[in-house]
Amino acid sequence: MVKNMKRKIYLAIAYTGYEELSFDLANKVAAKLIGEGNFVFSPISMSHPISKFGGLNGSWDTWKELDMEFIRWCDEVRVINFNDFATQNSTGVQDELKYAKEIGKEISYHQINS
Repeated sequence: MVKNMKRKIYLAIAYTGYEELSFDLANKVAAKLIGEGNFVFSPISMSHPISKFGGLNGSWDTWKELDMEFIRWCDEVRVINFNDFATQNSTGVQDELKYAKEIGKEISYHQINS
């Protein structure tokens, strides 16, 4: 009998220009995935409040090194796609996907229909 394996999931989402929406969606999807028994790292869930309360810059340059470390940790990068334009034009998401492909991580998409 094969046990249901818990997945380590890195949750990517476009952020700049959609800060509050991205924070809300990332938390909802992370909660769902955790509720299903997965291990989830949601960088927006973590960095959004830290930026606000710590006075840190919310730009990709501030968080890139940290986020890449968690991509190395994960089994899968899952992209929350709430807006094709935002996802395709997000520097962070595109860098995350490029790096994930380079190191052979599984990539999947969680489509949010508005």
